[in-house]
Amino acid sequence: MSSNTYLTKRVLPESRAEIEIECPAHISSIAPLADIERFPPLVYWLNNLDRQIFKQQASSADAAVVVDRISLQSVDVFKSGKIGFVKFAASARRMPENKSIPGVVFLRGGAVAVLLILRTSDRAKRHVLSFQDSDHVVLTVQPRIAVPDLDCAEIPAGMLDGQNGEFSGTAARELEEETGLVIGADELVELTDKGVHPSPGACDEFLRLFACEKYVSENELEAIKGKLSGLRDEGEFITLRLARMKDLCRETSDMKTLAALCLWDRLVSERIATCAE
Repeated sequence: MSSNTYLTKRVLPESRAEIEIECPAHISSIAPLADIERFPPLVYWLNNLDRQIFKQQASSADAAVVVDRISLQSVDVFKSGKIGFVKFAASARRMPENKSIPGVVFLRGGAVAVLLILRTSDRAKRHVLSFQDSDHVVLTVQPRIAVPDLDCAEIPAGMLDGQNGEFSGTAARELEEETGLVIGADELVELTDKGVHPSPGACDEFLRLFACEKYVSENELEAIKGKLSGLRDEGEFITLRLARMKDLCRETSDMKTLAALCLWDRLVSERIATCAE
């Protein structure tokens, strides 16, 4: 180990597996290793790894995956001073073959997203599938440099502050921040049981997806179109767009939007089946 590298050891509490965390000096100069170790997505990742190793230990299978070191590669700190993203390479091997398996991980933590359906009358549309539904869905449009798409349309979403499990409340707050619409947490219907992983081959991110049907007047609907929103001092430059529900799958390539739409149709199908009984 280089003298410019810091190393700490952790014993995972359930499996008792040992894992080393290697941190180059240039990374610790951006964020102290102790702060990185407290980064909620890293804590959550280690807890999940611990459970998976323990489950593996309890099974009778011959095959096993060993993870004994993570080497930090980069860290990004938000303007607020909080750690935003961490990237590391895990030393992971499949046994008994003792063959390395891919272990590069981009940590960003969990997020919530809401399929917000705006209806302008009280006509019975709760049991209509999306491709038949002519009411509106609220989309946020903003530059997404990673794609890159300078007018990326997606349903309102936001990162979880830690992993406290307070998903519906976080979703309601994000919805108000991004759209200006006040929605109670009890008005949200969760579409996922455990969330979805958009890119499990490289990123820890998981999404909890929600839906909400809200009735508004024609004037309220018009006021939403083209509205500017987002936390501008934090670099959020968001414009709201309304898309017809039946056209939504052609309005965006955003995975969370399309996944929420699919799960919404599943929920509606269950409602239709219940009504038919």
